[in-house]
Formats: sequence, C-alpha cells, structure tokens
Amino acid sequence: GKVTADFAAHNLTLIPPIQAGSIIHDNTSGAGTVSRKILSNAPADIKIHATDIDQVFLDNLQEDATANSWPIEVSNQRSEALSFPDNYFTHSITNIGIFFTTSAGLDGAKEIHRTLKPGGTAIVNCWGHVTWFLPMKTVHDTLRPGKPFPAPTINWSDGQQIRKIMLEAGFAKDHLRVEQSE
Repeated sequence: GKVTADFAAHNLTLIPPIQAGSIIHDNTSGAGTVSRKILSNAPADIKIHATDIDQVFLDNLQEDATANSWPIEVSNQRSEALSFPDNYFTHSITNIGIFFTTSAGLDGAKEIHRTLKPGGTAIVNCWGHVTWFLPMKTVHDTLRPGKPFPAPTINWSDGQQIRKIMLEAGFAKDHLRVEQSE
C-alpha cells in the first residue's frame, strides 16, 4: 500500500536519475510498486523486468503494463533462483522482500549480485520490525495450506543483517550504504 510506495519513492531518491538504456530488475515486485515509481520519471528508452512469486500481483501488473504499453516484462520467479544471465541489469531494486529469501536473505542477495552489471546500482530494503508477521502468516496459511512461510528468523532492525548478507554476496564494503528510515 501507501507505506510500500513511500518506501520505494524514498529509495529512488538515493540514487542518480535512471538513464536511457537502463535495464532494471524490480525484484519481489508485487503489483509493480517500484516499476510504477520508476516509470513516472524515467526516460522512454528503459526496460524493466518485474519478478515475484505471487501470480495474482503479477497478473495485475501485466494487465496494466499491456494497457499502458509500459516497457515491463513480467515473470514469476523466485528471487533466489533468477533466470537472467550474469551481469545483466544496470539496476536491481528489491523493495521489502529480501528477508523472505532463503538463508536469511543471503540467497536473494547473491542473485542480485550475480545479475547486476559491474558498477550497477542495487537497492535492497526491508522492514526493521515485522509487526505484521502474525497476520501475514495467518493469511498465508489460509490461502496456501501446507506451504511453508519463509519467516524472517533474525533481527533486521539495526541494519547489521542487511549489511552482512550484502557483503557475503560479494558487494564491496566501500560501495555499501545502510540507512534507516521511518
């Protein structure tokens, strides 16, 4: 909802404007919150690949992308096992999804690093406190009985876990910035 959109909008202000020719990964895209924010200010000559595992959200984004002729390719993919080649994206943006990937976020971070071009820009964010966990798990268990819920099992509130996984994935310490936002 609005909080997720505000999070995405804020994070996009932290990087230089997206240039023509950019190839962007909207990772854990949901219904395309990041893609929609990017398209509101981006040059015409960009390509966005939006991926998620929730087909309902992807169908909604695909419908809007088709109706508006947006340069978005939508596909159902797990963040830990992307089908894109190495060094493909100029930008990889994971908005509030990294802590749902396996190995406490590390597997998702490794795929971001693998698919990002050298010198590319990655934005990875997450909730500091998961106060909404129980309602989300209840909905998940109701809609997806028998499927495990990838619960965040560790503390993400101080920025140390996100820093740790990004470094372990291969990102350079001197190019890494961790911030907190309300």
